[in-house]
Amino acid sequence: MYSDFSHRGVSASAKQSSLAPPRNVRASVRNTELNFSRSLDRRIQVVVMLLESNSHQQIGIEDMARLVNLSPGRLAHLFKSEMELSIQQYLTRLRLAKAKSQLESSFLSIKEIAASVGFSSAARFVVCFKNVVGATPAHYRKHFLNASYRRHGELALARSAKT
Repeated sequence: MYSDFSHRGVSASAKQSSLAPPRNVRASVRNTELNFSRSLDRRIQVVVMLLESNSHQQIGIEDMARLVNLSPGRLAHLFKSEMELSIQQYLTRLRLAKAKSQLESSFLSIKEIAASVGFSSAARFVVCFKNVVGATPAHYRKHFLNASYRRHGELALARSAKT
């Protein structure tokens, strides 16, 4: 009749249901395929899959830790030892890679890209982008587009020279 948690006023079933990860998190982990070049701890693979499929959302370390049955501190330690980056550093790099792709392939504003990849503000996005990439998003886009136009121009010249 009484459980381990009854002395704290919490039933075992209530405690267990609060520890379950949200359904959308469980579904996204199940539906993501693994592609790792080296063998990682399975729990870290699950967290990486979760981050990759939900990088645009805010996910707390408590939720991730609960999903893989670790404490938040142990998860942070294990993640850093396996990935050589903290969870936040990994998530930031993941978001920046997606942002670079959008800068190269779309004409969305910097603010729209920042929001779509999960940054809380455009200013924070610009600072992070510049720290990691070495250029502002606007400068990166301009440089990429100029290089792209030059390549296409050179290809067109090469094709016309062949004919």
